[in-house]
Amino acid sequence: MGFLRVLPLCGWALVPLAAGARPEAAKFQMDPVDHYGSRFLAVVIAIGIGLVVYNLLRYRGNLVGPTSWGVMILGVVIIPALTSGFGTILVFERAERVEFCASCHLTMKSYVQDMKDPKSNSLAAVHFNNRYIPDDQCYVCHTSYGLFGTVQAKREGLIDVYKYYTRTFHLPLKLRHPYPNGDCLKCHEGAVKWLSSHEDYKEALFAGDMTCMQCHGNEHPAHNIPQ
Repeated sequence: MGFLRVLPLCGWALVPLAAGARPEAAKFQMDPVDHYGSRFLAVVIAIGIGLVVYNLLRYRGNLVGPTSWGVMILGVVIIPALTSGFGTILVFERAERVEFCASCHLTMKSYVQDMKDPKSNSLAAVHFNNRYIPDDQCYVCHTSYGLFGTVQAKREGLIDVYKYYTRTFHLPLKLRHPYPNGDCLKCHEGAVKWLSSHEDYKEALFAGDMTCMQCHGNEHPAHNIPQ
């Protein structure tokens, strides 16, 4: 069983040492569950693989007793089930990051570049560069409020990923529906600065008779991307 004792050490060896190098701003936004959870997940996966390999080498694939059965069930059933559930949570959390959006470089790279451009006057750049939204800026602005908004965003995100990797997307990109006022008002409504300058339009915005982009889209387009 000496082989099993070194498996945790082997698992830690799989974790990239460069992962500790983070941008200065990100150090204050580090999610410990994601940071350490992903490393723990890598260790558990390594242990599961090691158990299967050990069983094949030790028993040559023959399930001859309770020990061989236990090792195989642990490595093939229990550990994969645990890692699948926990891994799914981590994947969905990481899918909210700007880096995930930028990974679809054929379609989203120019949008992310504009958002991070300090010279851009787009709404995305204004919000990002002033840190009006501290992190996950793409996701926050393109997700409606509440649980249903989160489910809808994840569902549409899966559709986008599918279209990207099957090359069934069309350029230039277009929103599936007009940008809803609620996605702006979920943050701005109730703010003192917003109320002082929107008192005359508040009811029309709430009722949907006006859109936020009617005024803000001219001076500050959502993105400075040629369409």
